[in-house]
Amino acid sequence: MQTTHLITDPNYIQPLHEEEEIHLQDYLSVLYRRKKTVLFVFFTVFIGVALFTFLQKPVYEATATLHVKDDKVKNGGGVLADLGLNQENPIETEIQILKSRTNAEEVVGRLNLDWQVTKKSKDLEFNIKEFFSLSDIPIYKVEVTAPGTYQISDMEGRLIAQGSSGSLLKKDEVTLLLDDLQGKAGDSFQLQLCPFNRTVASFLSNVKAAEVGRSTNIINLSYRDTDPERAREVVNTLAQVYVEHNIANKTEEATKSVEFIEQQLEDVRSLLDTAEQGLEGYKRSSGVVKLDSEAEAVIGRLTETEKERTSVFLRQSQMVFAIDAVKKAFSQNDIYTPTVLLNDPVVTSLSSRLAELGVEKRGLLVDLTPAHPKVLSIQEQITEIQNKLLATYQTVLNSLIDHGKMLDTDLKRYEVELKKLPEAERELAQLTRKAKVNADIYIFLLQKHEESRIAKAATISNIRVIDPAIVPENPIKPRKKVNLMLGLIVGAMLGIGLAFFKEYLDDTVKDTDEAKRLLGMPMLGMIPYMQTHSKDKDCNNLKLITKMGPKSAAAEAFRSLRTGIHFSAINKRRQVIMLTSSFPNEGKSTLSTNLAITLSQTGSRVVLVGGDLRRPSLHKMFGISKTPGLTEVLTGDCDIDDVIHQTDGIGIDLINAGTIPPNPSELLESRQMHEVLQSLRMRYEHIIIDAPPLLAVTDAHVLTTMADMVLVVMEAGRVPRKLAQRVKESLEMVSAPVCGLILNDKSKKGAEYYSYYSSRYYGHGYGYGYGYGGYYEEEENKKEKGIFKKLTHTELIES
Repeated sequence: MQTTHLITDPNYIQPLHEEEEIHLQDYLSVLYRRKKTVLFVFFTVFIGVALFTFLQKPVYEATATLHVKDDKVKNGGGVLADLGLNQENPIETEIQILKSRTNAEEVVGRLNLDWQVTKKSKDLEFNIKEFFSLSDIPIYKVEVTAPGTYQISDMEGRLIAQGSSGSLLKKDEVTLLLDDLQGKAGDSFQLQLCPFNRTVASFLSNVKAAEVGRSTNIINLSYRDTDPERAREVVNTLAQVYVEHNIANKTEEATKSVEFIEQQLEDVRSLLDTAEQGLEGYKRSSGVVKLDSEAEAVIGRLTETEKERTSVFLRQSQMVFAIDAVKKAFSQNDIYTPTVLLNDPVVTSLSSRLAELGVEKRGLLVDLTPAHPKVLSIQEQITEIQNKLLATYQTVLNSLIDHGKMLDTDLKRYEVELKKLPEAERELAQLTRKAKVNADIYIFLLQKHEESRIAKAATISNIRVIDPAIVPENPIKPRKKVNLMLGLIVGAMLGIGLAFFKEYLDDTVKDTDEAKRLLGMPMLGMIPYMQTHSKDKDCNNLKLITKMGPKSAAAEAFRSLRTGIHFSAINKRRQVIMLTSSFPNEGKSTLSTNLAITLSQTGSRVVLVGGDLRRPSLHKMFGISKTPGLTEVLTGDCDIDDVIHQTDGIGIDLINAGTIPPNPSELLESRQMHEVLQSLRMRYEHIIIDAPPLLAVTDAHVLTTMADMVLVVMEAGRVPRKLAQRVKESLEMVSAPVCGLILNDKSKKGAEYYSYYSSRYYGHGYGYGYGYGGYYEEEENKKEKGIFKKLTHTELIES
């Protein structure tokens, strides 16, 4: 390796910036270097998850199991029985009915879930029977005033009313009934009436219903709540409401028939009573108590015709209801067959075919969408059969209407025959006819009413509760083990992700390989972090590591640097060596001093020149006066011999920077500076110049023209890549004789990069292994344990 000019020397070949191959060790190095970030994020996330998990209120889940039996189609149900499906209510439909808002409102109303009790005193017991409020903010404080009595106040503390246990309290906007009130005076609780719709929505969000397995017709119903008792009550009440509504829907047809017949019975009973009273009165007044055989025959025919006409009228009413129910089911894409006409072979055949098509359609919808051609084809067939069913019911209704008209004609003919009787018999016949017809119709309606009532009472639900809910013993939330495991995983992932993100954003030069690739300069050495064992961190003597700690890793690094400088300038002049950097405070002055000491340890005469006239620091390091110095020599105020300080026990001479001048660049570029260096060349073998930084001022560029070689100091992990490139360009502009690059691990960032590899391959960290375990025996090491303590100049001389 030879000293080169970055631009002018034709023998210098810039290395190619080849893309570096990335290994697993590089990723591990990033994690080791950013271990503080990884650990901070990891513990923050994990502790946050742990606190959330252990502070969260336990949530319990009560579960009930329901079975939807397939008993709605009594004819042609072989396919349904084989497949276990339901013709009218597929299991998906039943689940939606179960979770309907109607059922939810019924449960909320029965259990009063919109009554919220909070802030209850410990030993206070009570039972709320009724609570209602018209206030915009229905929140009240109920406080016990004496055994069995209480008072109500609003949130602002205004007294509203006083009441007693077991008595209904009504006062303006609030109604309250408390029972079994047990507590001492001063006990209280807060009572709030939550919005009903919001409570229902919250209730539905906690209700879960799903089929167990596939095509089992078994529904698993569950509800989650922080109160296990309330969770059980909610599930059982919801199942009960669902069964009750199911029965109500199944008996709707019979219910309507019973209601219609009961209304007809009331009317006929009134007519019958009137007719019987009229008949008895006429018999007493006229003396005629019996009709002849001809009149009896006419009345008999009239009675039978009236009876038949009533039966037709009932069937017409049932048919109208059946048609309306079928139309409603068709509009909702449902499959419904009323119980009327199920004994008709045509209706039975159509119902069976409709059920089979419904099963086939649901099977296709498992894998296909409703818009698929196969599903559309099945739907067309279903629509066609539905229309046929509707037409069949309409035809039956029309025939019943025609039959009714025929019966009306017969009644009119019988009325004409009655009018042909003698006047006395005719009056008795009419009264007898009314009484007999109404009596027969009344008996007929009673018979139909009893049949309908029995049919209604015999109807059972196809929903069966297999396992009612019980009080859950263990909460389902929080899942502590799962949450903690997720906290571990997520914390590690976020920590690692943030570490790599920070590494991506960090564009500083951190290691020697990167510095060489970026600047194209030879790497002369890396100075490790200068760790001290002294409690006095401000002691400037501690910076003289090559004198005070000759067995340290840093001292060994300076000796390696000395060797690198020697072999990089074979057959070249290396008398005037200038050290510069990119920014201030990169450790340039410390490196200059220790390099000078290291060169002097070979027996060479070395002088250290403070070339930084703007921010001098060498006088502080050696504990000498700031003036006179180089500035006074360049201005002609004193001679060169007057500013050379001999450092006792260190082995080098020192020329301090002196007074800070107003024109440092002009002084350094002056003829006097050339004469000073020429004079020093005559006296010393090595002249080390502590120059200013390159990017801050132009002073360093001036001094490069007078130096035999330039050493660029760069602090690891501080200088961005773009600014490092500017350092290279600025040196190329002045054709500086750059010898190489020194990477200084001043802030220990470089140690973070190298410590992973050193611990992996050498067993210890870079500083420890190289300084104490590398070149010196254990006994020597024991003797030097106190080598980093603070020393005075007298102690240095003695050493």
